[in-house]
Amino acid sequence: MTRFFRCAAATRSVHRRDDFLMITVDSPDLTPQLVRDAYDLLRNFDVVIGATTDGGWYAFGLREPVHATDLDTNADSSALTLAALRLGLRVALLPTLPANR
Repeated sequence: MTRFFRCAAATRSVHRRDDFLMITVDSPDLTPQLVRDAYDLLRNFDVVIGATTDGGWYAFGLREPVHATDLDTNADSSALTLAALRLGLRVALLPTLPANR
């Protein structure tokens, strides 16, 4: 989770925004449009998750990164989604992408 906060802080200092999107480096099917869609969804949702077909995730975004302390980003996408919902957070799902090939 420390890595998440460091990345969020860097994004905030450069882009002057509080929302943050973490993407995995092994997502060859991730497009710039999906990244834009994720940030658009963060306007109306607290959490955005893009799942992969193997149960993992390729994108995880928070409108307010402070919620990251309550979420385990090492969890699979289903557990991450369920944890966010249990916290009362509004969750948006991106399209599911193939797992790393």
